[in-house]
Amino acid sequence: MKTKIFQLIALSLIACGFCACNDELEALPGQAKVDGNVVVDQASAVVALNGVYYAYAQCGVDNYDVKSTKCSSFYETYPADMAGTAIYYQGAYLFETHNPQDLSRYNSYFWTPQYGTINAANALIKQVDAADDSWFVGDKKQEILGEAYALRALAEWNLLLYFGYSWDINSPYGNIIRTEQSSMLTLPKGRSSVKETYDQILSDLDFAIANAPTTNDNYYVSKWMAKGLKARVLIQRGQGEDYQEAAQLCADIINNGPFTLEENVMDIFHTNGLASQEVIFGITPNANQTDVYEAYFYRGEPQFNPTEPFLALFEGDPRKDQMFYDCVSSAYYWDDNGELVWYDAISTAICKHLVPGVMQANTIEESQYQMRLTEIYLLRAEALAHTGNITEAGELLKTVLSHAGIEDFTAVDAATTQEAMLQQIFNEALRNLSFECGLEHAMMLRFPESIALGFNPVYAEKQYNVLPLPSEEFKYNYELKESDQNPGYTID
Repeated sequence: MKTKIFQLIALSLIACGFCACNDELEALPGQAKVDGNVVVDQASAVVALNGVYYAYAQCGVDNYDVKSTKCSSFYETYPADMAGTAIYYQGAYLFETHNPQDLSRYNSYFWTPQYGTINAANALIKQVDAADDSWFVGDKKQEILGEAYALRALAEWNLLLYFGYSWDINSPYGNIIRTEQSSMLTLPKGRSSVKETYDQILSDLDFAIANAPTTNDNYYVSKWMAKGLKARVLIQRGQGEDYQEAAQLCADIINNGPFTLEENVMDIFHTNGLASQEVIFGITPNANQTDVYEAYFYRGEPQFNPTEPFLALFEGDPRKDQMFYDCVSSAYYWDDNGELVWYDAISTAICKHLVPGVMQANTIEESQYQMRLTEIYLLRAEALAHTGNITEAGELLKTVLSHAGIEDFTAVDAATTQEAMLQQIFNEALRNLSFECGLEHAMMLRFPESIALGFNPVYAEKQYNVLPLPSEEFKYNYELKESDQNPGYTID
């Protein structure tokens, strides 16, 4: 897909241009209103806010003319492919080797929806800020703004992970930070540093924590989601008191939030979906969509297979049979005599979001998960391990493992050093959180190299752990210089 910046602007304006109030995220816009205000009362503000969610979920019409949230590849399978927990069925074809040519093919797919979300959020923020307070009931105005700020921060976070040097606070390779709705006047914008990008994301999240609703459906933003995202960002930055603050935020969510760990973690994906009390933030599917199903299992064949290092983490783990399924299909080859030879080919499917053996889409399996309480437990354990509190980190990890059916905690009890405990947290975070929202890629960037490279040595070449900025951005944004491109890439 060739990304043009004007298409990005159009997508964002459409997402904000609903003409009638509809609480359903799948509601398509009735018009693309670009002049005047679309926010004229509380109801229209809610519609415009839904447009921001619409942009983030990458809603649209799929190849079967079905309205769908079309983001499973970019939030689930492609990041897993990059991190090394999954491999494309045709072999090293997507991101496995971090080859710069391969990484350049899909960069606009990661770029455009996130800036579309940011632009939609900026349009909403501008109009709601200017709206008369009397239009809103109670705290609704500030709550709408809180949700918009959180979604803007989430999109900026995703951009930093895939295009910025998130691991180097002193790097100039941060985001192109946009806090105004894009127009011909505001389009030219230079690249900010990594530090400035982190500062902007955290500032947005502080606003969201102060203003977003305390109680909300889990496919909308709440204060708890904003706190969890801030903990994620702080641990990734890993500077000064970041680990201590992240640990405190996680403790607040665990102790005071309305969420509870699922008794059996796999029940979330195979039974309960977004109805699970563990889900803090998710993406609800459209009716009859098959986007998630086809991302993993298409035309009767698995699209991605687990890698050997990832499968090895499940030896003796009761989740193995729930996560993976060996599919048998007929295949053939021509032998040396020119004879056609048929045989049974076995391919291992990834079934975290699919019921093993059933292999068909339904509402639960099409749900997507952006944040769960399990992640908060593991983030707190990771933060505590960094601050030297090995014992409590281990207890949190054992709690998570017990909800995965693990009863033998020998390896955790034997992890008495910081690195050993981080290794155990890393292993469980990969088992538990892969194929959700790119968390495994973020882990590969922030965990000690002795741990990350032990799982996937490809991450040793740092410059190819991120995607190049799309060439089209340089064509239309004259503030960008050739030197602003990520090292190792060209702007052609």
